[in-house]
Amino acid sequence: ELALPLGDQTRHALYKFGFEWALRDMIRLSRQLAAEFGGGANLDLWQMDAKFVLDRWWAPLHAAGWGSWTIDLTSLSRGFAFVDLRHTLIASTAVGTTQPTCHLYAGLFAGAVSFFERSERHSVEIQCAALGAASCRFVVGPGPQVDEVESWRHQRIAPDEIRRRLS
Repeated sequence: ELALPLGDQTRHALYKFGFEWALRDMIRLSRQLAAEFGGGANLDLWQMDAKFVLDRWWAPLHAAGWGSWTIDLTSLSRGFAFVDLRHTLIASTAVGTTQPTCHLYAGLFAGAVSFFERSERHSVEIQCAALGAASCRFVVGPGPQVDEVESWRHQRIAPDEIRRRLS
C-alpha cells in the first residue's frame, strides 16, 4: 500500500493526463466503431447510443484491472453523467489520505464524456473508496456546475444529496 499525499499540481497533472488519454482513446474508438460497423465516413460514434459507446470505451480499461464502472446518463441531456466505480486501481492502494485520490479517473471520465458530447466537461470525485466508501463516485458536467459540486463536497454534503441537487 502506498500513501499518496498529493499537492494541487500533482492532482491537476493526473487529471489532465486522464483527460488527454480519454480523448485519444475516443478517437481510436471512433475509427474502430466506424470500421466495425462498416460505416466508414458515413457513420460516426455520435450516431450511436451514448451508453453503448462509453461502455465500449471503458471495456479495455476494465479488462486491464482499472475497475468496474456503472455510468448513469439519464441526466446527459442536461449535461451531467454520474459514474460509480468499484475496485479502482488507485483508491485500493491509497492509505492515509484525507481527500479523494482518483484524479486520473476524474480526468478520464471528463475526457470521454467531453468527446462524446462535443463540449468540454469537467469531473469531480464526490466519494472515494480510499476514504472508506464502498465505491468511488464521480459527477461529470459543465465546468461551473462541477466547480459548485466540488464546493459542496468541501462542505461535506453527502454524495446522494449532491446527486439529488443535480437531478
